[in-house]
Amino acid sequence: MASNITNMASAAAGTVGEMEAQERRQNRLRLYFKGPLRIRRTAERETLILAMINALDMYTTVYWVATGDAVEANPLLAPTFESHPLTFVLTKSLFCLPALYMAPRLAQRHPRFTVWLLRAIIVAYIGIYLAAVR
Repeated sequence: MASNITNMASAAAGTVGEMEAQERRQNRLRLYFKGPLRIRRTAERETLILAMINALDMYTTVYWVATGDAVEANPLLAPTFESHPLTFVLTKSLFCLPALYMAPRLAQRHPRFTVWLLRAIIVAYIGIYLAAVR
């Protein structure tokens, strides 16, 4: 009788453990918006900041060049803007999005290096942006 109870307890514990593991796997794939946005993986915060800076740069460039208040200073992107602003946006996105996609994957193998590198890129991007905008 005691061994039967022990077997039932261990079976229940195994089932509970499996259920908890399955719930943890499902929770990794969900985003919860019941409070502040919490970034769980390494380098996701830096990647999000870099994406927002890039989007702001793209928007302000299109706006200022379209109104005639500025010109595109990047010699690689200037010809794309001359053909059409949408071409500029697509080209800039084409060069930026793969790097933003790969950053969290690089962080899985080299987390400290990736975070340091992304932060250095953020500081350099803001510095170049502010120097060019003046």
